[in-house]
This record gives sequence, structure tokens and C-alpha cells, in this order.
Amino acid sequence: MLPSHLNGHSPLARRRPRLAAASPPTAAGEPPAAGAAATSVPVSLEEHDRIYFQSYSHIGIHEAMIKDRVRTDAYHSAIMHHQKFIEGKVVLDVGCGTGILSVFCARAGAKRVYAVEASEIATQACEIVKANNLTDQVVIIHGRVEDVDLEEKVDVIISEWMGYMLLYESMLPSVLFARDKWLKPGGLILPSHATLFMAPITNPERYEGSVDFWCDVYGINMSALVPLAKKFTSEEPSIETIGGENVISWPSVVKHIDCYNFTTEEFKSITAKYKVSSMMLAPIHGFGFWFEVEFNGAQESSPNIPSDLNPLEIVQKKRRRSSEDTVLLSTAPEDEPTHWQQTILYFPDPIEVKQDQTVEGSVTVSQSEENPRFLNIHLECS
Repeated sequence: MLPSHLNGHSPLARRRPRLAAASPPTAAGEPPAAGAAATSVPVSLEEHDRIYFQSYSHIGIHEAMIKDRVRTDAYHSAIMHHQKFIEGKVVLDVGCGTGILSVFCARAGAKRVYAVEASEIATQACEIVKANNLTDQVVIIHGRVEDVDLEEKVDVIISEWMGYMLLYESMLPSVLFARDKWLKPGGLILPSHATLFMAPITNPERYEGSVDFWCDVYGINMSALVPLAKKFTSEEPSIETIGGENVISWPSVVKHIDCYNFTTEEFKSITAKYKVSSMMLAPIHGFGFWFEVEFNGAQESSPNIPSDLNPLEIVQKKRRRSSEDTVLLSTAPEDEPTHWQQTILYFPDPIEVKQDQTVEGSVTVSQSEENPRFLNIHLECS
């Protein structure tokens, strides 16, 4: 999903996003810096949700998501791959937006699709369903999935709930709520599994362009701005596209989520330790985060990936899975870019490492208490 706003100040969804309330990365042993400040006036959770859903009324968000062919083609492929579980069955689309996934399911033969959407785009979704002569199959329901009543249990739940760094926007709990209340035993959840990865990255061009730039601006020494530039660069995550050449170690798994048994309580705070080896002599400018999701049935569930596996084994395992009869949507740097890009946590200053040098620490990702749609991120590195 694309975000509404990430810093709590601007409701304009199409601006360059920033994950909110993120603690900048700190070296081991140093106290964490304060997170980004919340809005000065307390805002109720209901108001946060109202602003969040209102942002999804903007057509630009839906245009960006649908134009992301990696994303949209993966969902269409997954629906066709599991057509035998959808044909003649009842489907629940959580956060249907314009209804494109609901239409895909209806065309795959679903008997009924309950398409739930809390934003005002539900009005246009109704018109799209009518224009495609699917009113007998697709029922658009305007409201939050936590508040609606369905006439029956469902065989399939489908949702495009992933946000930046996988967890931003906190939409997964809505899918889990729908699973526990409406999904029949043995039902299908698409996507079924999600894995969040992290790895140290080097990006000298980005650092030079944001920090070193101030040392000589049109022949003027403006280095007094360097400390402020470092603070700005590192205080909040950056959403940008990097390549495989920027990643200097095999990735580590932050969290592997099985949507068939993951709980809302687990979602609130996730902590992982990492230990990787640099593959080259290079400065580490920060850490990159990306994710992949799989579209498996309950009986096809791949085993959880242990976080203590050798990072090379983790990558080999995920690549073996993707080469088998499984639909995989990846946002990794080495794969085709998506609108999610990658999430980068930059250090104030680069850290020089040698080849094969060990880099280790921990990362905690948790929901913000001020606004559960936001994330607090604390990274330690040594």
C-alpha cells in the first residue's frame, strides 16, 4: 500500500514519504537519539484513521499502485495460480481500493466477492463493478473491515496490505482481524507469507549529494550546514531505489510472517539480532530494508525461516522457493523496482569496514503509541 503521510504533519499522500517517529541508527553503547516529534496537539486514534483513509480517496495513490506492474501482475498471477480455490467460492478483499483485485477474483470465477474499502474511493469502485457487469458477483462495502457485517463466512481473503518496510501503515492487523472473524477453517490467504530483510549498504553518491555537497556550493564554503545535513539525513528513513551493487553483505531476516497464524500482539513490536560479513572494502552508509511476499495455500506453507541461519542459506532458501511452483513478489534491490522501493536508514557518518569484517547488532520495529499507523525504528550497529 502507498502511505497517506509519514511524518504526521502533511495529509498530502503524493509527497515524498518519510517514515515517522524513527530513532536514527546508533552505535552500540551509545544512547539512542530521540525519535521524530509527534504533532504538538494530541490527535485521537479515530482522527488518525480518518486522515489515513481520506488520503486513499486521492486517485494518484491508486494510479501509482496499479501502474506498478510487478505488484499488480504478481497478484493477478497468484489469483490465477489458485483459481481452483477461488472458483465458485466466497472471497473477502480487505482494503479493495478501486476494486481491481476483486474484479480479478470475479473473473477467476468467484461466486461472491465482498470488497471492503474504508475510503471514499469505494464510490468509484462501485461504478467500476457496474461498468464491468459484475454486480451479481462483487459487493462493495464502504467501511472498515473491523466494523462491517458479512452475510457469510469466506473461503479466501485477499489484500494488498504491505507498506514501506513491509509493516508501515499497520494494515496487516486488519487482515488478521478478518482472518479470525470471517475465514473458514482451511481457507486461503493471499499473500500467505511475508519476509522483511535488512543488510548494510554503501551509497557514496547519495551521501556526497546530501552532506558533502555543503562543503563547496558554487565556490562558497557552507560547511556550517554539514551537521544539520547529517542530522536530517539520519533522523528519518529514506524511501529510495538502490541496486544490488549497493548491498555489501548477504541479507539478514528481520521477521518472517505466516499470515495463517501470525497474531496482532506479535505485530506490535518486532526485535531481531543480525550478524553479517562485509563482502568488500567499503564505507557503510546505513542499512537497507526490503521485503518479499509469497502466495501459498495453507497446505503449501513454507516453514518459518529461522533468523539464526547463515545469511547465505537464507537467500538460497528464498531463491529455491521462488524457482518452484510459487508466486513471489519481491522488492529486493536486485529485482525489478516497485513503488515500495527500499527503505534506507542512513548513519550520520559512514563506517569504514574491511572485506569479511563482521557487522552485528539489533533492530526493533514497533508501532508508534501516538499513531499506530506509524513505526518506531531503533537500530544498533557495531
